[in-house]
Amino acid sequence: MEKIYSCCGVVCSDCPYYPKECAGCPEIQGNVFWLEYTGGEVCDIYACCTQERKFKHCGQCEQLPCERYTAVSDPTKSEEENQSDLESQLAILRELREQQRNKNLS
Repeated sequence: MEKIYSCCGVVCSDCPYYPKECAGCPEIQGNVFWLEYTGGEVCDIYACCTQERKFKHCGQCEQLPCERYTAVSDPTKSEEENQSDLESQLAILRELREQQRNKNLS
């Protein structure tokens, strides 16, 4: 199965909530199920990246990582787990950015 990435660097297709509770941000356009707990209609990172800046992913943004990445952490995880998740997301976004650059050079 092809991996599905959210604009924030989460691998949607690897998430335990995929596909039953969440079909992945590309499909649901940032209207994630956990917003019922935090409020809002669309994830702030998704709104900034895809709706405002028209990027495919945050790896295209010069401000990566911005305050949106550190503003909210998953309360069900430890600080170490949240930090590990952030580092993983940033690594994925840098890889996606590099793949895009290499594609553009071809």
